[in-house]
Amino acid sequence: MKTIVRCLFVVAGMLTAEAAFSQDFKNQAAAAASQWDNAFNSGDASKVAQGYSKAAVILPAGGDQVTGQQGAETLFGSFIKGGVKSHKITVQGGEQKGELGYAYGRWEADAGGKKIGGHWTNVLINEGGQWRTALHTWTLEQ
Repeated sequence: MKTIVRCLFVVAGMLTAEAAFSQDFKNQAAAAASQWDNAFNSGDASKVAQGYSKAAVILPAGGDQVTGQQGAETLFGSFIKGGVKSHKITVQGGEQKGELGYAYGRWEADAGGKKIGGHWTNVLINEGGQWRTALHTWTLEQ
């Protein structure tokens, strides 16, 4: 009986550690989302682009695929110039496996006085200790 109880505590400890690890990644993703929002809302598309890997793929809702940091800067710069502001990302979940992770949630913004928003999903890669987006896609709810 003692062996079974010990095994249960070991398994519970492993599950708790995994949950804490996932929570830590979610917190890291939330911090990165906050930085993204700050860069976007300040009008700095080049700073937004720094959060993407050099080979990033961005699949905008209803738009053409763009790639890389230059593509990110051009795309998000066009949104900024088009009057999108007050961008807010909410991270609902995420998980990390080694040097890769994913995160997902909701986003909202103001586009010329009209509230817009939807869901988003990112795949992230750890490049030299910094998490960068390798794949980004989102929906646009009308």
